[in-house]
Amino acid sequence: MMKIRLMTYLIFVMFLTYCDKKEDTKIDVYENTLKGKHIEIKKINKFIIKETRDSFIGTFLFTKYRNNNLVLADYLKPQIFFIDKANGEILKKIEFKFGKGPGEVIKIGSFEILKGRIYISDMGNFRWSVFDTSGNYIFSARPFSDTPRKLDQKQKGKYEGNGNIMEAYKDKIYNCIIESEYNRDLQQHNSKAIAILDTSLNIVKVFGHFDKIFGEFKTYFINPMLSITEDGNIYFTQAPTYRIYKYDKDGNYLKTFGIKGKFRMIEKDIPSNLPIPEIMKKTLEFSVSDAIFSSPKGLVLHQFLDRTEKLYETRDLLDNNYYLKVYDINGNYIESDIKLPGMLMTVDDIGNLYVYEKNEPGNRTIGVYEIKIVDN
Repeated sequence: MMKIRLMTYLIFVMFLTYCDKKEDTKIDVYENTLKGKHIEIKKINKFIIKETRDSFIGTFLFTKYRNNNLVLADYLKPQIFFIDKANGEILKKIEFKFGKGPGEVIKIGSFEILKGRIYISDMGNFRWSVFDTSGNYIFSARPFSDTPRKLDQKQKGKYEGNGNIMEAYKDKIYNCIIESEYNRDLQQHNSKAIAILDTSLNIVKVFGHFDKIFGEFKTYFINPMLSITEDGNIYFTQAPTYRIYKYDKDGNYLKTFGIKGKFRMIEKDIPSNLPIPEIMKKTLEFSVSDAIFSSPKGLVLHQFLDRTEKLYETRDLLDNNYYLKVYDINGNYIESDIKLPGMLMTVDDIGNLYVYEKNEPGNRTIGVYEIKIVDN
Protein backbone atom coordinates (compact mmCIF):
# COMPACT_ATOMS: atom_id res chain seq x y z
CA MET A 1 0.00 0.00 0.00
CA MET A 2 6.27 3.39 -0.99
CA LYS A 3 9.81 4.40 0.34
CA ILE A 4 6.91 4.24 0.90
CA ARG A 5 3.46 5.08 2.16
CA LEU A 6 4.68 5.20 5.72
CA MET A 7 7.67 7.34 4.74
CA THR A 8 5.38 9.51 2.65
CA TYR A 9 3.41 10.42 5.73
CA LEU A 10 6.21 10.63 8.27
CA ILE A 11 8.91 12.35 6.23
CA PHE A 12 7.24 15.67 5.71
CA VAL A 13 9.58 17.76 3.67
CA MET A 14 11.92 16.76 0.90
CA PHE A 15 13.84 18.82 -1.53
CA LEU A 16 14.33 18.85 -5.24
CA THR A 17 16.24 21.60 -8.15
CA TYR A 18 15.35 23.48 -11.65
CA CYS A 19 16.07 22.80 -15.36
CA ASP A 20 14.23 23.30 -18.65
CA LYS A 21 10.84 21.64 -18.86
CA LYS A 22 10.32 18.63 -21.08
CA GLU A 23 8.16 19.17 -24.08
CA ASP A 24 5.54 16.61 -23.09
CA THR A 25 5.09 18.14 -19.62
CA LYS A 26 3.72 21.26 -21.34
CA ILE A 27 0.71 19.37 -22.70
CA ASP A 28 -2.49 20.67 -21.17
CA VAL A 29 -4.41 18.22 -19.01
CA TYR A 30 -7.17 16.57 -21.01
CA GLU A 31 -10.40 17.25 -19.08
CA ASN A 32 -13.66 15.66 -20.07
CA THR A 33 -16.61 14.50 -17.97
CA LEU A 34 -18.90 11.64 -18.90
CA LYS A 35 -22.25 13.44 -18.92
CA GLY A 36 -25.28 12.15 -17.04
CA LYS A 37 -23.36 9.48 -15.09
CA HIS A 38 -21.93 9.15 -11.60
CA ILE A 39 -20.19 6.52 -9.51
CA GLU A 40 -21.75 4.67 -6.59
CA ILE A 41 -20.14 2.11 -4.30
CA LYS A 42 -22.09 -0.40 -2.26
CA LYS A 43 -20.78 -2.57 0.58
CA ILE A 44 -21.40 -6.24 -0.19
CA ASN A 45 -19.23 -7.99 2.40
CA LYS A 46 -16.74 -7.47 5.19
CA PHE A 47 -14.32 -9.69 7.05
CA ILE A 48 -11.68 -9.57 9.76
CA ILE A 49 -8.20 -10.89 8.98
CA LYS A 50 -7.90 -14.01 11.13
CA GLU A 51 -4.55 -13.40 12.78
CA THR A 52 -3.05 -15.90 15.18
CA ARG A 53 -0.04 -15.86 17.46
CA ASP A 54 2.00 -17.55 14.72
CA SER A 55 0.53 -15.46 11.90
CA PHE A 56 0.47 -11.92 13.21
CA ILE A 57 0.81 -8.90 10.93
CA GLY A 58 2.92 -5.98 12.10
CA THR A 59 2.18 -3.15 9.65
CA PHE A 60 1.38 -3.59 5.99
CA LEU A 61 1.75 -0.94 3.33
CA PHE A 62 1.32 -2.87 0.10
CA THR A 63 -1.52 -5.18 -0.86
CA LYS A 64 -1.96 -6.99 -4.15
CA TYR A 65 -4.66 -9.22 -5.56
CA ARG A 66 -2.81 -12.25 -6.88
CA ASN A 67 -3.85 -15.85 -7.54
CA ASN A 68 -7.38 -15.19 -6.23
CA ASN A 69 -6.05 -14.04 -2.84
CA LEU A 70 -5.15 -10.80 -1.11
CA VAL A 71 -1.40 -10.70 -0.54
CA LEU A 72 0.03 -8.41 2.16
CA ALA A 73 3.68 -7.57 2.77
CA ASP A 74 4.59 -6.82 6.39
CA TYR A 75 6.67 -3.67 6.72
CA LEU A 76 8.02 -4.42 10.22
CA LYS A 77 9.08 -8.03 9.65
CA PRO A 78 10.14 -9.68 6.36
CA GLN A 79 7.02 -11.77 5.81
CA ILE A 80 4.20 -12.04 3.28
CA PHE A 81 0.65 -13.22 3.97
CA PHE A 82 -1.80 -14.82 1.54
CA ILE A 83 -5.36 -14.10 2.69
CA ASP A 84 -8.67 -15.59 1.54
CA LYS A 85 -10.60 -12.71 -0.02
CA ALA A 86 -13.94 -14.15 1.11
CA ASN A 87 -13.42 -14.64 4.84
CA GLY A 88 -10.04 -13.23 5.88
CA GLU A 89 -8.43 -16.56 6.70
CA ILE A 90 -4.65 -16.54 6.42
CA LEU A 91 -3.97 -19.32 3.94
CA LYS A 92 -0.20 -19.07 3.92
CA LYS A 93 2.60 -17.07 5.48
CA ILE A 94 6.09 -16.85 4.05
CA GLU A 95 8.62 -15.54 6.57
CA PHE A 96 12.02 -14.70 5.16
CA LYS A 97 15.15 -14.94 7.26
CA PHE A 98 16.16 -11.52 8.59
CA GLY A 99 19.64 -10.40 7.67
CA LYS A 100 22.14 -9.24 5.06
CA GLY A 101 23.26 -12.57 3.65
CA PRO A 102 22.10 -14.38 0.49
CA GLY A 103 18.40 -15.19 0.72
CA GLU A 104 17.94 -12.89 3.71
CA VAL A 105 15.71 -9.81 3.85
CA ILE A 106 15.67 -6.81 6.16
CA LYS A 107 12.67 -4.73 5.10
CA ILE A 108 10.13 -5.38 2.33
CA GLY A 109 9.29 -2.36 0.24
CA SER A 110 7.07 -3.38 -2.63
CA PHE A 111 6.74 -6.85 -4.09
CA GLU A 112 5.34 -8.68 -7.09
CA ILE A 113 4.39 -12.25 -7.96
CA LEU A 114 5.14 -13.33 -11.51
CA LYS A 115 5.54 -16.74 -13.16
CA GLY A 116 5.78 -18.60 -9.85
CA ARG A 117 8.31 -16.19 -8.36
CA ILE A 118 8.07 -13.56 -5.64
CA TYR A 119 10.07 -10.38 -6.36
CA ILE A 120 10.90 -8.34 -3.28
CA SER A 121 12.34 -4.85 -3.10
CA ASP A 122 14.44 -5.15 0.04
CA MET A 123 14.77 -1.59 1.31
CA GLY A 124 17.08 -2.63 4.14
CA ASN A 125 19.65 -4.25 1.87
CA PHE A 126 19.24 -1.86 -1.08
CA ARG A 127 18.60 -4.80 -3.40
CA TRP A 128 15.90 -7.00 -4.88
CA SER A 129 15.61 -10.66 -3.92
CA VAL A 130 13.70 -13.36 -5.75
CA PHE A 131 12.06 -16.44 -4.22
CA ASP A 132 9.66 -19.12 -5.36
CA THR A 133 6.13 -19.12 -3.94
CA SER A 134 7.24 -21.52 -1.19
CA GLY A 135 9.85 -19.01 -0.01
CA ASN A 136 12.91 -20.75 -1.43
CA TYR A 137 15.65 -18.30 -2.42
CA ILE A 138 16.57 -18.02 -6.10
CA PHE A 139 18.79 -14.94 -6.56
CA SER A 140 19.38 -11.29 -5.65
CA ALA A 141 20.20 -8.29 -7.84
CA ARG A 142 20.58 -4.54 -7.75
CA PRO A 143 18.78 -3.44 -10.92
CA PHE A 144 19.18 0.21 -9.95
CA SER A 145 21.96 2.15 -8.29
CA ASP A 146 23.22 1.37 -4.83
CA THR A 147 22.25 4.17 -2.47
CA PRO A 148 25.36 5.46 -0.63
CA ARG A 149 25.42 4.54 3.02
CA LYS A 150 27.78 7.39 3.91
CA LEU A 151 27.80 11.02 2.86
CA ASP A 152 31.28 10.77 1.33
CA GLN A 153 30.39 7.78 -0.85
CA LYS A 154 29.45 8.22 -4.49
CA GLN A 155 26.26 6.86 -5.99
CA LYS A 156 26.70 3.87 -8.29
CA GLY A 157 24.47 3.54 -11.30
CA LYS A 158 22.22 5.72 -13.43
CA TYR A 159 18.85 5.06 -11.77
CA GLU A 160 17.36 4.90 -8.30
CA GLY A 161 14.39 2.77 -7.29
CA ASN A 162 12.32 5.73 -6.02
CA GLY A 163 10.00 3.75 -3.79
CA ASN A 164 10.00 0.58 -5.84
CA ILE A 165 6.33 0.55 -6.71
CA MET A 166 6.08 -2.63 -8.75
CA GLU A 167 3.45 -3.91 -11.18
CA ALA A 168 3.64 -6.93 -13.47
CA TYR A 169 2.28 -7.37 -16.97
CA LYS A 170 2.82 -10.48 -19.10
CA ASP A 171 6.48 -11.39 -18.50
CA LYS A 172 7.68 -7.92 -17.50
CA ILE A 173 7.92 -5.90 -14.28
CA TYR A 174 7.20 -2.16 -14.34
CA ASN A 175 8.85 -0.12 -11.61
CA CYS A 176 8.99 3.57 -10.65
CA ILE A 177 12.48 5.04 -10.89
CA ILE A 178 14.32 8.34 -10.99
CA GLU A 179 17.49 9.15 -12.90
CA SER A 180 20.24 9.79 -10.36
CA GLU A 181 21.42 12.97 -12.06
CA TYR A 182 18.01 14.60 -11.55
CA ASN A 183 17.44 13.57 -7.94
CA ARG A 184 18.08 17.06 -6.61
CA ASP A 185 16.30 20.37 -6.03
CA LEU A 186 13.77 21.22 -8.74
CA GLN A 187 15.19 18.83 -11.35
CA GLN A 188 13.08 15.71 -10.88
CA HIS A 189 10.65 16.77 -13.60
CA ASN A 190 13.48 16.23 -16.10
CA SER A 191 13.83 12.59 -15.14
CA LYS A 192 12.34 9.53 -16.74
CA ALA A 193 9.99 7.87 -14.28
CA ILE A 194 9.29 4.21 -15.13
CA ALA A 195 11.51 1.23 -15.92
CA ILE A 196 10.58 -2.06 -17.59
CA LEU A 197 12.51 -5.08 -16.28
CA ASP A 198 12.58 -8.68 -17.44
CA THR A 199 12.20 -11.60 -15.03
CA SER A 200 16.00 -11.67 -14.50
CA LEU A 201 15.79 -8.02 -13.32
CA ASN A 202 17.59 -6.58 -16.33
CA ILE A 203 16.40 -3.10 -17.33
CA VAL A 204 14.78 -3.34 -20.76
CA LYS A 205 13.62 0.25 -21.15
CA VAL A 206 13.06 3.47 -19.20
CA PHE A 207 10.42 6.02 -20.15
CA GLY A 208 7.86 8.53 -18.88
CA HIS A 209 8.35 11.72 -16.93
CA PHE A 210 7.54 13.34 -13.62
CA ASP A 211 5.01 16.12 -13.35
CA LYS A 212 6.13 19.69 -14.01
CA ILE A 213 5.24 20.56 -10.41
CA PHE A 214 8.61 19.09 -9.40
CA GLY A 215 10.29 21.95 -11.23
CA GLU A 216 8.20 24.54 -9.38
CA PHE A 217 8.24 23.52 -5.72
CA LYS A 218 11.02 22.23 -3.49
CA THR A 219 8.53 20.83 -1.01
CA TYR A 220 6.88 17.61 -2.12
CA PHE A 221 6.25 14.00 -1.21
CA ILE A 222 7.98 11.33 -3.28
CA ASN A 223 5.18 8.91 -3.98
CA PRO A 224 4.84 7.82 -7.60
CA MET A 225 2.14 5.27 -8.39
CA LEU A 226 1.26 3.19 -11.41
CA SER A 227 -1.32 0.67 -12.56
CA ILE A 228 -1.59 -1.49 -15.67
CA THR A 229 -4.84 -2.49 -17.35
CA GLU A 230 -5.57 -5.88 -18.91
CA ASP A 231 -4.62 -4.54 -22.35
CA GLY A 232 -1.25 -3.32 -21.08
CA ASN A 233 -1.89 0.42 -20.91
CA ILE A 234 -0.05 2.12 -18.05
CA TYR A 235 -1.52 4.82 -15.82
CA PHE A 236 0.97 6.85 -13.77
CA THR A 237 0.45 9.59 -11.20
CA GLN A 238 2.45 11.30 -8.45
CA ALA A 239 1.72 12.46 -4.93
CA PRO A 240 1.52 16.26 -5.36
CA THR A 241 -0.92 16.21 -8.29
CA TYR A 242 -4.19 14.74 -9.55
CA ARG A 243 -2.86 14.44 -13.12
CA ILE A 244 -2.66 10.98 -14.65
CA TYR A 245 -0.29 10.09 -17.50
CA LYS A 246 -1.21 7.26 -19.86
CA TYR A 247 1.34 5.15 -21.77
CA ASP A 248 1.03 2.00 -23.82
CA LYS A 249 2.71 -1.25 -22.68
CA ASP A 250 5.91 -0.29 -24.52
CA GLY A 251 6.16 3.07 -22.77
CA ASN A 252 4.91 5.31 -25.57
CA TYR A 253 3.14 8.43 -24.26
CA LEU A 254 -0.58 8.59 -25.07
CA LYS A 255 -2.22 11.36 -23.07
CA THR A 256 -2.53 13.34 -19.84
CA PHE A 257 -5.88 13.66 -18.11
CA GLY A 258 -7.46 14.54 -14.78
CA ILE A 259 -10.12 16.60 -13.04
CA LYS A 260 -9.09 18.58 -9.98
CA GLY A 261 -12.41 18.19 -8.14
CA LYS A 262 -11.85 18.05 -4.38
CA PHE A 263 -8.10 17.61 -4.79
CA ARG A 264 -6.31 20.56 -3.14
CA MET A 265 -3.08 21.42 -4.93
CA ILE A 266 -0.01 22.57 -3.05
CA GLU A 267 0.37 26.31 -3.69
CA LYS A 268 3.66 27.25 -2.03
CA ASP A 269 6.76 25.70 -0.57
CA ILE A 270 7.04 24.83 3.09
CA PRO A 271 10.22 26.44 4.50
CA SER A 272 12.59 23.80 5.82
CA ASN A 273 13.59 25.85 8.85
CA LEU A 274 10.15 25.78 10.46
CA PRO A 275 9.55 23.78 13.63
CA ILE A 276 8.18 20.30 12.91
CA PRO A 277 4.72 21.12 14.36
CA GLU A 278 4.44 24.04 11.91
CA ILE A 279 5.48 21.86 9.00
CA MET A 280 2.86 19.31 9.99
CA LYS A 281 0.23 22.01 10.18
CA LYS A 282 1.03 23.21 6.65
CA THR A 283 0.78 19.69 5.22
CA LEU A 284 -2.90 19.72 6.22
CA GLU A 285 -3.54 22.35 3.54
CA PHE A 286 -3.09 20.19 0.43
CA SER A 287 -4.10 16.75 -0.85
CA VAL A 288 -1.84 13.84 -1.76
CA SER A 289 -2.33 11.20 -4.44
CA ASP A 290 -2.04 7.91 -2.60
CA ALA A 291 -2.71 5.09 -5.08
CA ILE A 292 -4.01 4.28 -8.53
CA PHE A 293 -5.80 1.09 -9.55
CA SER A 294 -7.24 -0.30 -12.77
CA SER A 295 -10.50 -2.23 -12.72
CA PRO A 296 -11.60 -4.99 -15.13
CA LYS A 297 -14.81 -2.97 -15.42
CA GLY A 298 -12.90 -0.53 -17.63
CA LEU A 299 -12.23 2.00 -14.88
CA VAL A 300 -9.19 3.83 -13.55
CA LEU A 301 -9.46 4.46 -9.81
CA HIS A 302 -7.47 7.32 -8.31
CA GLN A 303 -7.29 7.43 -4.52
CA PHE A 304 -6.15 10.63 -2.86
CA LEU A 305 -6.13 11.79 0.74
CA ASP A 306 -6.26 14.78 3.03
CA ARG A 307 -4.24 14.54 6.20
CA THR A 308 -5.74 15.27 9.60
CA GLU A 309 -4.23 16.51 12.84
CA LYS A 310 -5.13 13.17 14.40
CA LEU A 311 -2.81 11.41 11.95
CA TYR A 312 0.20 13.12 13.49
CA GLU A 313 -0.89 12.04 16.97
CA THR A 314 -1.58 8.38 16.16
CA ARG A 315 0.61 7.68 13.08
CA ASP A 316 -2.34 5.54 11.98
CA LEU A 317 -2.84 5.79 8.20
CA LEU A 318 -6.58 5.34 8.65
CA ASP A 319 -6.65 8.74 10.32
CA ASN A 320 -6.30 10.27 6.87
CA ASN A 321 -9.44 11.17 4.93
CA TYR A 322 -9.45 9.08 1.74
CA TYR A 323 -11.30 9.95 -1.49
CA LEU A 324 -11.94 8.06 -4.71
CA LYS A 325 -11.90 9.71 -8.12
CA VAL A 326 -12.96 7.54 -11.09
CA TYR A 327 -12.23 7.72 -14.85
CA ASP A 328 -12.88 5.39 -17.74
CA ILE A 329 -9.82 3.98 -19.49
CA ASN A 330 -9.91 6.82 -22.03
CA GLY A 331 -9.52 9.41 -19.28
CA ASN A 332 -13.12 10.60 -19.15
CA TYR A 333 -14.06 11.59 -15.62
CA ILE A 334 -17.13 9.97 -14.08
CA GLU A 335 -18.65 12.09 -11.31
CA SER A 336 -17.23 10.72 -8.07
CA ASP A 337 -14.81 12.29 -5.53
CA ILE A 338 -16.33 9.83 -3.05
CA LYS A 339 -15.16 9.91 0.58
CA LEU A 340 -14.16 6.36 1.42
CA PRO A 341 -14.73 4.59 4.76
CA GLY A 342 -11.05 3.73 4.88
CA MET A 343 -8.09 3.10 2.60
CA LEU A 344 -8.59 1.32 -0.73
CA MET A 345 -6.13 -1.59 -0.70
CA THR A 346 -6.71 -3.37 -3.99
CA VAL A 347 -9.22 -4.41 -6.66
CA ASP A 348 -10.04 -8.02 -7.54
CA ASP A 349 -10.59 -9.76 -10.88
CA ILE A 350 -14.30 -8.87 -11.04
CA GLY A 351 -13.79 -5.25 -10.02
CA ASN A 352 -14.72 -5.38 -6.32
CA LEU A 353 -12.92 -2.91 -4.06
CA TYR A 354 -11.21 -3.95 -0.81
CA VAL A 355 -11.15 -1.12 1.72
CA TYR A 356 -9.13 -1.30 4.94
CA GLU A 357 -11.55 0.06 7.53
CA LYS A 358 -10.09 -0.76 10.93
CA ASN A 359 -6.39 -0.88 11.79
CA GLU A 360 -6.62 -2.78 15.06
CA PRO A 361 -4.38 -5.83 15.59
CA GLY A 362 -6.54 -8.92 15.84
CA ASN A 363 -9.51 -6.97 14.54
CA ARG A 364 -8.27 -5.67 11.18
CA THR A 365 -11.45 -5.12 9.21
CA ILE A 366 -11.72 -5.10 5.43
CA GLY A 367 -14.88 -3.99 3.65
CA VAL A 368 -15.70 -5.31 0.18
CA TYR A 369 -17.48 -2.88 -2.15
CA GLU A 370 -19.16 -3.13 -5.51
CA ILE A 371 -18.63 -0.16 -7.82
CA LYS A 372 -21.18 0.92 -10.43
CA ILE A 373 -21.68 3.61 -13.04
CA VAL A 374 -25.19 4.99 -12.44
CA ASP A 375 -27.37 7.40 -14.41
CA ASN A 376 -27.95 10.76 -12.72
